[in-house]
Amino acid sequence: MKKFLAVACSAAILAAVAGCSSDATSPDTTASPDTTASPSTSAASPSSSAAEASPTTSPSPTSAIAPGFPEALIPVFAGSEPTASSYESDGKLVTASMTASSPAAPEEILAFYTAHFEKLGFTALEGDAVDSTPAKDFARTTDSETETVNVSVVTRNGSSVYTVGANVLPATAETAG
Repeated sequence: MKKFLAVACSAAILAAVAGCSSDATSPDTTASPDTTASPSTSAASPSSSAAEASPTTSPSPTSAIAPGFPEALIPVFAGSEPTASSYESDGKLVTASMTASSPAAPEEILAFYTAHFEKLGFTALEGDAVDSTPAKDFARTTDSETETVNVSVVTRNGSSVYTVGANVLPATAETAG
């Protein structure tokens, strides 16, 4: 059952990430009328070493964060540069994902998000990788609803590129943090 849940969570994350875009010109029906964003034109550039990255959140440093994105649910790891995000809510389910680049080691990023999601009442599922990719899945059952979160990290050009995706109830997105 855990393997099925992990596979289902991963499939949901991949579907959410497929819709990710930092292009702010696409319409977002969940954004408030006064919210605007401009596309990010700067490339992600690490500004500190992995040893300097602290396991705290940092404010969104770029416009790659979608309007309405639940940053308390999926905070930006300190020292990271968000490169894309998506946010969708139909009133019954919130689907959100963020991809970012960080100079921190994959283990630091996974440890940060493990502590964060466990604090929110999610249970870390068995396993710390899919094949050779560092990854962690989380689940939480509220009444009869199961909420899922996935974090995966790949190393590219000396940086950790990670994606955090969640499928949660609206109340969870609203009360996180």
